[in-house]
Amino acid sequence: MVDYNRWLEQLDDNIRISKLSLPGTHNSAACHIALPSVKCQDHSVKTQLKNGVRFFDFRLGKLFFKDNDQGAYEADDLQVIHGKFPVRIPLPLKFSSELDDLFSFLSQNPSETCIVSIKQEGEDFADKNKEFAQFVWSKYIQPRQNRWYLRGDIPTLRDARGKLVLFRRFGLPDELRDRDFGIEAAWWSYSTTNEDRGLYQVQDFCELEHAENIVEKTRYVKEFLDVASNYNCTVDAPSRLFVNFCSGANLYDVDCWPEKVADQMLKSDLGSDVKRGCGILILDYAGKDDWKLVKKIVDSNF
Repeated sequence: MVDYNRWLEQLDDNIRISKLSLPGTHNSAACHIALPSVKCQDHSVKTQLKNGVRFFDFRLGKLFFKDNDQGAYEADDLQVIHGKFPVRIPLPLKFSSELDDLFSFLSQNPSETCIVSIKQEGEDFADKNKEFAQFVWSKYIQPRQNRWYLRGDIPTLRDARGKLVLFRRFGLPDELRDRDFGIEAAWWSYSTTNEDRGLYQVQDFCELEHAENIVEKTRYVKEFLDVASNYNCTVDAPSRLFVNFCSGANLYDVDCWPEKVADQMLKSDLGSDVKRGCGILILDYAGKDDWKLVKKIVDSNF
């Protein structure tokens, strides 16, 4: 029987994480009281970890920032947001608290690893590629640098156990390019159905004009599962992360809000398309039906 709290413990040290089937969550911390269209999850990051989720998607904004006398920004933290909106109201959710939960989990379960995706959203910084990256480095990475896997390649489980693997969805200024700063994933085409970026390949069709597009979205998710599984069955294929978003939304149409999309994914019997080596499947409302899809993804590794 699989122990979903420590399921990576049962896998070989030499396997690269790109060869696994990994459950992930979209806007992972968006489980709090917020605008209805903003909420994407039904459980906290802490609970997701215990139930097997190993990819976490964080969108961060500067709502804690303020101008100083020199026109630059000062802050003690970044806030977790969804688009331009806080994921928790009235009290904003600090990213440092989410990281503390991840590090605490890994300290208690050193066999595990988590991929952490960081992206800047909301109001841009004055110098988008400089201030955000510098703050992320100085506040969240440098103080616990030994707890991160920061090389720009895809690690084996041996190298990743007990660490957070950074999936970096932001650019870097020249002065930060002299150091390891995670897997570079700063850009892919908006609402892409299948884009090969070399080290990673992504499906992120998200532009839902109406509810009928959810069926179209489901088809893209299933097709991409096959692409990933077939690639990972090729013995000599270079390591590549397959990043498959099940999310999509339309702020102005309640039938296209995250929970409705998640319901359709379940109704489509998505779990039957999950196979060994299907990559990262990123879910909204991951706890639905007693974590049905998360368990199916984890189980496919065995």
